[in-house]
Amino acid sequence: MTMNNPSASYSFRSIIEPDTPVNPAFASRHVFRILPVGADIPSVTDYRSIDFRKMTSAKDELTIMRDKKKDELERELQNLNQEILEKQQTLKLLKEVINDMSREYQSISSSGLAAGLAHEIRNPLTTIKGFIQLLKPDLQSAGKQELADVALEEINRANSLLTEFLSVLRPNQDVKKRLSVNHLAKDMKNLFTSEAILKGIDFSVELAEDELFIMAEENSLKQVLVNFLKNAMEAVEGTGKNDGAIKMVVAKDEGFASIYVIDNGSGIDEACLEKIFTPFYTTKAEGTGIGLAISKQIIENHGGVVWVSSERSKTIFKISFPLHS
Repeated sequence: MTMNNPSASYSFRSIIEPDTPVNPAFASRHVFRILPVGADIPSVTDYRSIDFRKMTSAKDELTIMRDKKKDELERELQNLNQEILEKQQTLKLLKEVINDMSREYQSISSSGLAAGLAHEIRNPLTTIKGFIQLLKPDLQSAGKQELADVALEEINRANSLLTEFLSVLRPNQDVKKRLSVNHLAKDMKNLFTSEAILKGIDFSVELAEDELFIMAEENSLKQVLVNFLKNAMEAVEGTGKNDGAIKMVVAKDEGFASIYVIDNGSGIDEACLEKIFTPFYTTKAEGTGIGLAISKQIIENHGGVVWVSSERSKTIFKISFPLHS
């Protein structure tokens, strides 16, 4: 270092020449850089700008990575939810199949047991009836003929009940065939017209404009309609009115063939309506309470449904079966 003018400002010449090698270990331990002579020294602001750009770039990369990971997690969650939904649907289907099989097994077992029990009851009744018929002459001579008559009447009634009950439990040998609903309604009209005239009841039948066909056992469906029409006759006759009327209507109803039996009898109260298809439930003095229960089972065995509504002076029974082309 030399001093040219003691009164002037000091001037220094770098003791490190431009080509002087620098120890990397020394440079790495210091925050400053060794610059060649004459180079512009970066300001603090320049360093901050460089660091900010690096930080911004790193932040952008983190954001991209986070968004990408979020999308992956959302897709995995969506796939998981879909899989859970499919498993739940499969489980529900399995439960329905198990319940159906369980009900079918119980129904078959109960039906077989009930049929056997009915036969066991009928056998001793037949024996008792035979003994009463043998004793009837002795009862007549003793002036007790009415006792024999009452006993025989009750035995016949019990046998009739068992026969009706077994008709439901016994597998039907008839084969389902293509059946015209209009033809079925015409048969019912021919069967009940004479009885309606004798009782002073206006009985009419309204057929569908087009032929409607269903797959059914004809005799079974006739049994159902006979039950409905007999009940309608009794309901109208019980009112004592002179304008009693019953109407049977055949109509097409959204893929189903429907039959309506409408009467203007006294109607069915709400309490009875809830139990109307319950086996052995009846409000009639001489009723068995299984006619409608049997009818409902026959309808359901044909894939049909039955519906009842009632109000004062009007009751409607409606049965519907899938149409067959």
